[in-house]
Amino acid sequence: MKIIYIARSIIPSRDANSIQVMKMCQAFAANGHEIVLLVPDKKHNIEPAVNNIYEYYNIKECFSIKRIKIKYKKGRVFFEIIEIIKALSAFKPDFVYGRCTLGCTIACLKGYQTIYESHIPIWSSSKIKKYGFILLSKNKYFKKLVVISQALKNMYVSENIIPSNKVYVAHDGADEITDFRTTAKLSSNNTKLNIGYSGHLYPGKGMEIIAKISQLAKEYNFHIVGGTEKDIKHWKSIIQYDNVYFYGFKSQNDLSEHINSFDICLLPNQKIVLPCGRQDPRRNISEFTSPLKLFEYMAHRKAIISSDLPVLREVLNETNSVLVQCDNINEWIQAIKTLEDKDKRDRIAKKACDDFMANYIWKIRAENVLQ
Repeated sequence: MKIIYIARSIIPSRDANSIQVMKMCQAFAANGHEIVLLVPDKKHNIEPAVNNIYEYYNIKECFSIKRIKIKYKKGRVFFEIIEIIKALSAFKPDFVYGRCTLGCTIACLKGYQTIYESHIPIWSSSKIKKYGFILLSKNKYFKKLVVISQALKNMYVSENIIPSNKVYVAHDGADEITDFRTTAKLSSNNTKLNIGYSGHLYPGKGMEIIAKISQLAKEYNFHIVGGTEKDIKHWKSIIQYDNVYFYGFKSQNDLSEHINSFDICLLPNQKIVLPCGRQDPRRNISEFTSPLKLFEYMAHRKAIISSDLPVLREVLNETNSVLVQCDNINEWIQAIKTLEDKDKRDRIAKKACDDFMANYIWKIRAENVLQ
């Protein structure tokens, strides 16, 4: 089947949405589909030069990327619509998949079977988008809405803007790991237990918790992978202990080696998580998020200590992780102490990996969303 994937992601970038989009395109291709990814011709102002985009995301060059170039600021939407129509006409897809409301709406209006994937409530940024989605969802060529958690599905259904049977829950995923042996050289005393965190460092993602844990639990090493230079500088000014190490942003390939090096992985999401540090409380994603790091930890067969939040319990439980109150420092420290027992670590890690292999590989996700 010929599929056009329409997204607003900046490729390449460090953003989780760009990773998710690229991994899904690879997964569609792995299932035998011919894929074209349609994205804006934009550059991220903090990204270094990337020689090979596919290598940057640690994926195979199994699909093509077409960029929409908009030369004029005035009437930008009009020109974007024209470029999307041109791409659809040139490729003539059997199916359109997307994380771009405008692109999916155009596809439906042009008579293409379309699936729209949402990671936030469509109405959270503007009422116009909500009404636009209602029009999209009522089009006869609109097949279904894919959301990343049951909690997000419940939010859509409660708004009475789409029937429950047209909303499909597909948690995020990760690639299957075949190399568990290659590890990164950590900047620490390796006789201590190595505890790792990967991802962004903005408020609500859990650095507030790690800062307190690491101060009270000097007998462990803490390794932080990810974050912008600005965020790293901020947290280094707060965390000045010799058992905490920052590694900065790592590409997907290098990230795998770092996760392989950890004994325990932390997922300390808080009750309020504002993407990229935005201060608008309407943008809180904590209730419906599906963190990529969770599935990367599971894929790498790691013992996970996670905040006990309802949306994370859609994937995690007491057999495949250790769950603690998100802001209870004593519970976090006690959880680490219980996982000093290697047999327990291995048992939890194996169950997490088994659950991942059965449910959360990108290839499986890509197959399921098209059914």
